[in-house]
Amino acid sequence: MDDKTRKAVLEAVKTAIITELRGLEIYRAAAEKAEDPAARQMFLSLAEDEEQHKQFLERNFESLLKDGVWSVPATPENLSPLDHSEVITPEFLGRVRGGAFEMGVVAAGVMLEKTAIDYYSKAAEECPDEESAKVFRFLATWEEDHLKTLQDLEARLRDQYFADQGFAPF
Repeated sequence: MDDKTRKAVLEAVKTAIITELRGLEIYRAAAEKAEDPAARQMFLSLAEDEEQHKQFLERNFESLLKDGVWSVPATPENLSPLDHSEVITPEFLGRVRGGAFEMGVVAAGVMLEKTAIDYYSKAAEECPDEESAKVFRFLATWEEDHLKTLQDLEARLRDQYFADQGFAPF
């Protein structure tokens, strides 16, 4: 990778690190504020996912800076899947009862994931290095999975909220 390409890729990775850091801090703050233990666990789990993504990007930033290569491949083995099925149970939804705080954090998470998808997709399109473009495409797909999970949770919390208000069936 030539110096011009490396500089462009490093700038893209720096922005990606900040994007993951924002999500991490939002979910950590939500976990601290959440009163329900299941909600706290869900937000901690989301924060752990963002931390893992940030670390993946930081390790690669260092190797790109030093050697101009991605040292940690973007594979499912290196990035854990977002699977909160053990946390987001019917019991969890019943306890949270469509709480405004939880719904607000999940809505913010949806927006963060959309921002990340847009960023990674654009970075892949504009990246002059095919290996880097491939990594950004992988990350965009990965964030799409996160988005689907959060959108599903958002819909379930919304439905629970309206059911609790007596607006069911809808």
